[in-house]
Amino acid sequence: MTVIPVNGQVVVKVTPQASPAVTINEITVGGINAPLVAYHHTQGASSASWTINHNLGWYPNVTVQDSGGSIVEGEITYTSVNSLTVTFTGAFSGNAYLS
Repeated sequence: MTVIPVNGQVVVKVTPQASPAVTINEITVGGINAPLVAYHHTQGASSASWTINHNLGWYPNVTVQDSGGSIVEGEITYTSVNSLTVTFTGAFSGNAYLS
């Protein structure tokens, strides 16, 4: 087994014995430099439009919860791979969970 740092990640390369023949893929595992895989946004002020700058580098799934704990649906607009806007029919505060 060989551990190789690649772009801030750790890649573990496993080399099987010559016989019997098996297929092994490289596996990327997390570490102190692992990329973010989720983001939590707190919307403290009531608003019908939430702008979320998450810096994940991709278009995440979004779940929104109002301050009472109910799941709320809104229209998601991805403005870039690092930010999005969620628009609702009314103003409220709460949390957004991105993954």
